[in-house]
Amino acid sequence: MNATLAKLRRALLGYKVRNVALTGLGASALMLPALAEAEPLQLRLGPSDAYPVITDLPSDSHLIPLKRQLDWIYVSSDGYKGWISVDDLLLTPDALRRPEPLQFRDQSDENNPQLEVALSSESAFSVGVNFRHWDEDLTVRLSRAAVAPGNWYSASFGKRFMLEESSSWSWDAYLGGGLSKSSGGSKRWNDDGKDATVPYVEASADLNWNFDYNVSVGGRVQVQQALSGNSANHGALALVWKIRF
Repeated sequence: MNATLAKLRRALLGYKVRNVALTGLGASALMLPALAEAEPLQLRLGPSDAYPVITDLPSDSHLIPLKRQLDWIYVSSDGYKGWISVDDLLLTPDALRRPEPLQFRDQSDENNPQLEVALSSESAFSVGVNFRHWDEDLTVRLSRAAVAPGNWYSASFGKRFMLEESSSWSWDAYLGGGLSKSSGGSKRWNDDGKDATVPYVEASADLNWNFDYNVSVGGRVQVQQALSGNSANHGALALVWKIRF
């Protein structure tokens, strides 16, 4: 009888030990993925991996964006301010608490086209479309000017660069090329005033004031350089309106 009771006690003790072990293993299995996902967010002193890390924040920290420079965002969180890579934010999209009006582009917004309309100091009217393709910000621009004597037209295609962005303003640049035609006695691309079609390159920089994410107005400094004809270059200032669809 005593032997039987001893066997029962050993069996019960073995069951309890296995149960505790399995429970511990289960808890460990549940904790491991959580630990693997809890990669800290590194705030840096400047907008580059070359800058030192100010602090590591928990992955569930709420970040308030203050401004953007290329692929880096300057954020505030728990009394700290620093720069964090957009690539790091894509891994923890719920961490970013974005203020209204919405100013910082996200993956869906930046795929929407943006219409720009400009009136320049050369009495030229320009219409352009900014859009995203091949993971790049691209622009198509068409311009026309009626300047006595004669007039000229141009069409260009190129890449747009978002240099810096905050809640109220943004700074971007454009570099492209295309064809321009002068006619009706215009000497823009031909000193003799003959009709001429020339290839050209164009560069510009825009400073935009944002009414909200979809509407902005700003100033532009631009230059066009002919690659043939009289090889002239023309600079201009422009007032620009931008509307995102």
